[in-house]
Amino acid sequence: MLLDKSSVALLTYLMDLTNPETVMAISRTMGQSRRKIYYHLEKINTSLPATIEPIVNFPRVGILLTKEQKVACQDLLDSVDSYSYAMSMEERIQLMTIYIAITSERVTIEKLMALTDVSRNTVLNDLSEIRAQLKTEQFKVYLYATKSEGYFFKCHPLNKIQYIHSLLYEVFSNPNEGFLTILNEKVPYFEGCELLFSPEIVAFLAEQVNQLEVDLGKKINHYEIEFMLKVLPYLLLAYRNMTLKPAEQAEIKREFGLIRKRIEYKAAQNLAASLAERFKVVLDEIEISLIAMLLLSYRKDKDLHTNSQDFAEIKATLECFVDEFLRCSAFEIDHRETLMRNLVMHAKAFLFRKTYGILSRNPLTRQIKQKYNDLFVTVKVVASYTLEEEWLVRMNDDDIAYFTIHIGGALKNKHTQGTTVQEIYLVCDEGVGVQKLLYKQCQSYLPPDSIKAVFTTEQFHSVEDILDMDLLISTSDSLRASFPVLQVQPILTYEDVMKINHFLTYHTMKESSKQFRPHLEQLLSRYLTKKRDVQEVAGKIQELIQDDLLLAKIEDSHLKDLY
Repeated sequence: MLLDKSSVALLTYLMDLTNPETVMAISRTMGQSRRKIYYHLEKINTSLPATIEPIVNFPRVGILLTKEQKVACQDLLDSVDSYSYAMSMEERIQLMTIYIAITSERVTIEKLMALTDVSRNTVLNDLSEIRAQLKTEQFKVYLYATKSEGYFFKCHPLNKIQYIHSLLYEVFSNPNEGFLTILNEKVPYFEGCELLFSPEIVAFLAEQVNQLEVDLGKKINHYEIEFMLKVLPYLLLAYRNMTLKPAEQAEIKREFGLIRKRIEYKAAQNLAASLAERFKVVLDEIEISLIAMLLLSYRKDKDLHTNSQDFAEIKATLECFVDEFLRCSAFEIDHRETLMRNLVMHAKAFLFRKTYGILSRNPLTRQIKQKYNDLFVTVKVVASYTLEEEWLVRMNDDDIAYFTIHIGGALKNKHTQGTTVQEIYLVCDEGVGVQKLLYKQCQSYLPPDSIKAVFTTEQFHSVEDILDMDLLISTSDSLRASFPVLQVQPILTYEDVMKINHFLTYHTMKESSKQFRPHLEQLLSRYLTKKRDVQEVAGKIQELIQDDLLLAKIEDSHLKDLY
């Protein structure tokens, strides 16, 4: 049987379980009925080798994969390709939309049937659904069809770029390996798309990242630059897919006028010159401006130009925002100068995103609103009459969450006391704002001055050999080191805090036990004659005390989280 998106999602979910979970709980978490869960479970069992025990939901216990089942399921996930994966309706629509948007050939019903491996009626239904969805979108993009041109999108060129960028954000932000396999296999063979999706150009663009950052004097966020490399060929082809009149081209150039004044445009020109020299791929002025627009819109981890007079007005507005935030709340700010530098760096990209309609969702918004709701609400209220009114923009919750992260990373914190842990390092690749917030969160649970530095993964590996540490706390689940490593979420969960407290308690007890155990044995020897009895009783007493102290520490930490 073919695995579809829901089957793969269930399989991935089951692979991550560490404790048994009932079908009822799984259906609630995944937002599907129990009948659907059993249906997909049957498909998974049918796809597993006959030598593997079927995955079963045990009454009043639930489902938990054995080691053998996990290995077989991982092999099954690795083997999912375009021949063993059935696309959902949503994925068919995404693939058809991308095809219509970027191919240079005339798109017909027959070609869409061959692309998606479904019937004519299914394709017609999917096309109707695309039209219905476009009516609800903000981009004003319309799907048309004529005998001479086939299916095509009709809209303002920048609206099309914004729409395709938004669609690709959905595809790559919530990746489904089965669908991505189909996408990567089919797209390079769309007519007119072969060159820009060639392995040589893909590798070349990845090589150019360092040069781009040198030209800019900035370091683009790791995740944002990865996304840009994935979507750039699609966006260039979406532009080339359109036939524009000279007047329309002139209008787009006028809209990009602001971009041509920035150093990002010069960096994009250098990239275009390298493409032309190496691969004979010539980019016109609009395509170069498009690359510059992406460079301007993506978040930065480092920017040497934040004190430029070009951004004095932005800084002045942000100063008013921070002053109002402090006036309206009981929060206190630490290292204001660093906060302002980070806020200016973020606001520059934010304003270009708003100007050109480039989507940037914040994966931490839900956690921020749950765990730091008071801070989030305060930032939202103050931003509404300082930033929104001054910049004439509408900020959504994702935008507010980004500013909350920067503010949260600059708040003053109280420290914990009484542990022997002295050398702790943090590793976080989610951007400078999240790094600051993670640092502040960890300060609440770690000894004073124990956090020595915050690295990206790349920075950590460059200095790993010369570091001596008690603990490494990382937001990446793939980081490996010779030191103790705790993997946590960027917004610390209750479980993350428990892991940190457990390590600190265990470490403290381990150190103190060197002095405690001999004294305890000396005291017990007055009442017990046999040495073996003394050691056994001392061990049990020490274990009991450690368990009691650990439980008390966990409960105390939980209460601090609640208040």
